[in-house]
Amino acid sequence: MQRTFTSRTRRLEPYAAFALSFVSVIGTLAVLAVPLGAVATGGGSNAHPYFAHASIVPFASPTCSTTSLCTSTVLAAYQFGPLLVNSTMNGTGQSIAIVDACGDSNIVTDVATFDTAMGLPAINLSIFQPQGTPCSDPTGWGVETALDVEWAHAMAPGATINLIEAASASTGSLYGAWNYTLVNHLGNSISNSWGGNGACPTVARGLLATAAHQHVTVLASGGDSGRWGSGTHFAIQQPADCQNVLTIGGTSLHVANVSGAYTSESAWSGGGGGYVKGAAEPAYQKTANITDSFTVLGKPDVSAVADPGTGVWIFDKSAGGWFVVGGTSVSCPIWAGFVADVNSWRSANAFGALGTVNPFLYLSVYGANHGSANYSVTVHDVTTGSNGWSAGTGWDAATGIGSFKAYPLATLLANSPKA
Repeated sequence: MQRTFTSRTRRLEPYAAFALSFVSVIGTLAVLAVPLGAVATGGGSNAHPYFAHASIVPFASPTCSTTSLCTSTVLAAYQFGPLLVNSTMNGTGQSIAIVDACGDSNIVTDVATFDTAMGLPAINLSIFQPQGTPCSDPTGWGVETALDVEWAHAMAPGATINLIEAASASTGSLYGAWNYTLVNHLGNSISNSWGGNGACPTVARGLLATAAHQHVTVLASGGDSGRWGSGTHFAIQQPADCQNVLTIGGTSLHVANVSGAYTSESAWSGGGGGYVKGAAEPAYQKTANITDSFTVLGKPDVSAVADPGTGVWIFDKSAGGWFVVGGTSVSCPIWAGFVADVNSWRSANAFGALGTVNPFLYLSVYGANHGSANYSVTVHDVTTGSNGWSAGTGWDAATGIGSFKAYPLATLLANSPKA
């Protein structure tokens, strides 16, 4: 089942915010293996979305501030400006696949309201329900869906958004949605702002191998409960703990004003990350010599704003209107939009899509002992704060290699054939 919509509303209005946090609790997951030609409709325990409210009370309209961020503030802080004024760099010609359970029954009007307030161009949105009519969870997965669609679109306004709504929050349904996305070539990036306890399952590893072959970048939120994995009492988090996933951690983003003048970032206490027990440290992390006394796979790979205290505005009618939210559910679609921008530029250069970009990020952007000349030019190294693991110089299990300076990093990725 597919529905396609195009909205045409444009207007700029102001925004604002407040604070209280909510963290999802995640149960043990059993995973249903899904062969590439099939679509799973159930199986496994439930996954949970990774967003946190800055307030449980909705607002009638948004007001931008340095702690309740509008899209223009985030775009400026991360240096997206030069990308978005050029149709060969703003996601045009690319598709972002967003996988969520249940969906948002008002997503078409929600995103139109969001776009109008934020002064964004019309969205090209298609909705897929490959497993039949999905579950309903307006204040949980519904909010997650609105957040994912609205912020991926804000970062890549020229891209098509393909929303794949799994029938349930079971891991079988969600990985089945990955499968459907890959079989039907619905995007060169797949954004996943959800997860739960457990090692990267066989089904995910198989689908990630297919994604790599198709040059599809699979992104996942790192989680909202702080550190996990080796050296802790907390379970590793799938799919964030999969080697070939680009795992996104969380930061507190500090700006001097609503114009988005970047001041600094620190690790957000809730941002997920850690060391994946039983998963060998990949060669690219060994060569980069990341801080890893456990000699296993380290996550996250990169990060972006996620702290509800420096959260972002979303609109969701079913939940009550305007909210400020945080969580790695924010940082993941922000990075997914960035990947689409890079891929549109790569397409203009007659290069293929990025695909599994992790090795390039560690070897060519970061370099051995964070020694690449590209590192300080393209990435904000986040050196303060903690998620249970302390942030520090270079890679850490709180923020990965750091957050992006979007235009400089895009310039490198778009003009490197082997990226």
